[in-house]
Amino acid sequence: MKISLLPSLILLGLLSCPLLAEEASEPPKEGHSHAGDSFNSGPRQAAVRIPQTGDVHFPVTTTWDEGQAFFDQGIGQLHGFWYYEAERTFRQIAAKDPKCAMAFWGMSMANQENAKRAKDFIDDAMALRDGVTPREKLWIEARAKYLGDDPKDEKKRRRNLIRDLENIVQEYPDDVEAKAFLVVRLWMFSRRGLPINSHQAVDALLDQIFAEAPLHPAHHYRIHLWDGEKPARALGSAAVLHETAPAIAHMWHMPGHIYDKLRRYPESAWHQEASARVDHRRQNELRVIPDQIHNYAHNNEWFSRNLSHMGRVREAIEFAKSMIDNPMHPTLNHYGKGGSSCSYGRKRLIEYLERFERWEEALELAETHYLVPTDQEEEQIKRERLMGVANFELGRAVDFGVVLGRLKERLANDEAAKKLAATAAREKAESENKDKKAVDKAGSDAAGKFSRRIDAGKRAVEEFEVYAKILSGGEKPSEDELKKVKREKPALARLHQRLGYTDKAVSLAKEAADGEKNRVEPLASYVHVLESAGKQDEAAAAFAELKKISAYIDTDSLAYQRVSSVAGRLGEPEDWRITAALPDDFGNKSGLEALGPLAWQAPDAFPFELSSDTGVKLSLDSFSGRPVLLIFYLGHSCKHCVEQLNAFAPMTGEFEDAGIPIVAIAPEQGLELAKAHSLCEGEEAHFPFPLLADPSMEMFRRYGAYDDFEEMPLHGTFLISPAGKVIWQDIGADPFMGAEFLLEEAKRQLSRRAEVKQS
Repeated sequence: MKISLLPSLILLGLLSCPLLAEEASEPPKEGHSHAGDSFNSGPRQAAVRIPQTGDVHFPVTTTWDEGQAFFDQGIGQLHGFWYYEAERTFRQIAAKDPKCAMAFWGMSMANQENAKRAKDFIDDAMALRDGVTPREKLWIEARAKYLGDDPKDEKKRRRNLIRDLENIVQEYPDDVEAKAFLVVRLWMFSRRGLPINSHQAVDALLDQIFAEAPLHPAHHYRIHLWDGEKPARALGSAAVLHETAPAIAHMWHMPGHIYDKLRRYPESAWHQEASARVDHRRQNELRVIPDQIHNYAHNNEWFSRNLSHMGRVREAIEFAKSMIDNPMHPTLNHYGKGGSSCSYGRKRLIEYLERFERWEEALELAETHYLVPTDQEEEQIKRERLMGVANFELGRAVDFGVVLGRLKERLANDEAAKKLAATAAREKAESENKDKKAVDKAGSDAAGKFSRRIDAGKRAVEEFEVYAKILSGGEKPSEDELKKVKREKPALARLHQRLGYTDKAVSLAKEAADGEKNRVEPLASYVHVLESAGKQDEAAAAFAELKKISAYIDTDSLAYQRVSSVAGRLGEPEDWRITAALPDDFGNKSGLEALGPLAWQAPDAFPFELSSDTGVKLSLDSFSGRPVLLIFYLGHSCKHCVEQLNAFAPMTGEFEDAGIPIVAIAPEQGLELAKAHSLCEGEEAHFPFPLLADPSMEMFRRYGAYDDFEEMPLHGTFLISPAGKVIWQDIGADPFMGAEFLLEEAKRQLSRRAEVKQS
């Protein structure tokens, strides 16, 4: 499909920008931006005005009537680290006013974690800087200098940026935003080699901001400033931050940092839950999948941790599972990507199942998608270890032995593979006539790739051999041998108590309770260990401390049940928990449910009725009660689109066996649409799924497979559930080619939803 370059060039102002005009001399691939590779990533759908993103004002030069309002919105989103939407906002300005240099500056600022894209955008701003005010020019040039190659010394570049921001503050002392961005850079750079010599001095700069704007989003930065130092000094900001920009989830999340550091877990959990709900609401409204949002997974795993600290065991486990339930994606969210939803969710789930002794549940979940084997070897060791510990605690010696055997076999295989890899690497280096030092290094590097998982495997086997000795019923392990058991201290205390090492049990339990103040499980274990050791007075005193934080404890948890005998001895009622109440200094906060759903909810699919290449009309209702995979491609003349269709065609039968028909949609009709079949590489020379015509591109637009800024269709792949929800999607400059990945993810998503519906 041919797309004229001229409208897009005019739209983005490329004709007025020599650098970009030169880059655009060669037509890009179908679906790729005419403005260069940096525009292929990030949001490509139009921005909308979002109320309550921060009471900020940053004057800029723009000819678009709404440009200033959108720019202020983008600044608020930057302050809230809502980078994906900030880029969308600034890009909207560039689309409406191609000569707005500060729109490109904003897009650069929205790419804090992608230096290449950030530099490309600021280069665009530099090319347009002659049309801005002297103040705007200072902002653009400061960013351009920081992202440039000179000086190559990172520390020096950061120092220079701080000096440039200080210069803007000095030149424009009333510029509140200059002070805010100076503060956040001072904090960010303190984590990258430029320590803050006086936190109080930086805090004084924040005071200047709040004197002018009491509810400025820079309260976010005061929390970061004191979070790792003296968190109590940020309690004032923690109390109001969510009011500064309630549309931004991260601004609900950050107060949780302060309350958590002060071990005020109910207050922290309140804020983390609020953040999760706001995030899920916005994701549904803006039709993005969770892991596209900066810090989304971090907030959610923190919420689940707070729940566990409070004794809300069921909710902690369910929320960890909900993170695993989020759509997996080969670049955004998978078990090999640290900090993603599923990796965090699995980590917390394994942690909670062991901590709260949910042994039967652990073994059941090991047979489900929640603890399915992955291609991450270290994750496999963690999974095997959980299953082994569960069988040990349940006294199932035979099943435990099976797990121990698998761990030993895995360890032996890894050690053998390590030797082979090292030998092969050395031989390769020798064949290339490298010196002895280089040969040794090649072997060492190859072997090193196995070190972490071999170490983890050894630790697991050593630990399990201690369990095996206990299960054998013979001589009990010594206290030295028990040092090989890698459990949390409350569990270690209970194990020592079980084996008769009472003094060590009490010592370990006390260390856990003292070191994890206000956490329910360690304190409940301490009460139990003391009572079992006959230290009734000490048990009663510890129980009195536990009662103070008991409001949220699940009554069916072992932590609750273990101390019930102590409660009975002390004359407490059957339900001895106190009434839940947040402290007065937390303020009057309620109505969490109104903020949004607790877990991610898939948005509705859009109904359609389109004609196929054979003239038959198909609609979304045609698949009512069944899932369907929609592939939006750009037409038969798009080489990469044809490659995608040929990647999915051989797997059509496997998708159909899973109950998932495939439908491809193109912005063509009639004979043009049918021409794609002649490009099928299968024996029948005909794609085994219908091709639907959407020449008006209405469905491309509605599903978001369309670049609103450059007015052209994009590649899009969408999995629609039987209930008519978009439960997986990929939209971008390039077509999604992972047919095998998507088939497995589709099965996972659909089976999970079937289980939920059935239950």
